[in-house]
Amino acid sequence: MSRWRSVWLVARREIIERGRSRAFVLSLGFTVAIILGGLFLPSLIGGATGTNRLGIVGTPPPTFSTQLAIISAASNVKVETEQVVDEATGERRLRAGSLDGLLVVPDDGRVPVFVVNERRNGSLGQIVGASLSTGPSLTFRELTPADPNRDTSFLFANVGVILLFISIFTFGTWVLTGVVEEKQSRVVEVVLSTVEARDLLMGKVLGIGLLGLLQLTVMVAVGLGGGFAAHRFTLPPATPGAVAQLFLWFGLGYALYSTALGVLGALASRMEEASNAASPVSFIAMGAYLFSLIVALDDPSGAAARIATFVPPVAPMVVPLRTALGAIEPWEVAVSALLTAAAIWVLFVFGGRVYSGAILRTGGKIGLRDAWRISRQS
Repeated sequence: MSRWRSVWLVARREIIERGRSRAFVLSLGFTVAIILGGLFLPSLIGGATGTNRLGIVGTPPPTFSTQLAIISAASNVKVETEQVVDEATGERRLRAGSLDGLLVVPDDGRVPVFVVNERRNGSLGQIVGASLSTGPSLTFRELTPADPNRDTSFLFANVGVILLFISIFTFGTWVLTGVVEEKQSRVVEVVLSTVEARDLLMGKVLGIGLLGLLQLTVMVAVGLGGGFAAHRFTLPPATPGAVAQLFLWFGLGYALYSTALGVLGALASRMEEASNAASPVSFIAMGAYLFSLIVALDDPSGAAARIATFVPPVAPMVVPLRTALGAIEPWEVAVSALLTAAAIWVLFVFGGRVYSGAILRTGGKIGLRDAWRISRQS
């Protein structure tokens, strides 16, 4: 049997067994429910659609509409106006929630009145009051023009890093626990009678990784599609590249960390030992995650973020974040991906030998040096 056929058979076994498991189905459904709830529940509970609806009774000054458009745009608040027949009708609509505010302009020249159901929407009242002001107009000039997509890009960068960390570590842990469970139950002895140890490790990483890729695809599709449908955000121009980088670095990051976890899992005979053996990888992953959120997110073009781009354990968190913020050059992505792929290959070569030397050893935890020595003797 060829090597790649052996790898695929192991991967297919992992996909069928774990993909049909209740844990995978429930986790996928639970994740989708959380994403949809986060997107739609605020609108359903608060009655907010992202646009403030202002009813007008009477005839406002001629400059009101122009001033309202200018001030609301400068405040990044959407305001839609509509004429209302009378004040009583407007108040009924305020109580029903179809209006967020009501501007009553008396015909006899008295002071206009702004009416709300509850005094929660202070920004709308301030915008309406400023739009009625007859003071001198003010021209704005920015030394550094604001990026209209910055807030959305910042949100995508945050969410992307969190998704990557959760996905990589969740499915990497599946590899770890799968290795230990098969070693405890002696299933691995039967499998190794037809498949080499390194092929078993590669197949396990590939199969679980494909399930992780499926879950990540569903989460991204539901998040982007649901957010767009709910008008929670508009997609910035960098979205396609950021999504592509998210999938690329999930594959690279998952392969790197899951291989390391699988190798360390082979050194243990019980789950408790596996958790202790995998703690160095866990600390590195957590450090990379915190670095990306604290340092790289604060200054994605800084020296620390640029250096971390070329460090394989940190790159899967930093590169997608810098891509989402538009703070990385294409050559940096290419070099970082090549370095990470090279690190994965080295880990498969040397880690595979440690795995083959340790996977059949039972009765207690085995050290890396001992596993390497056993693999060379066999």
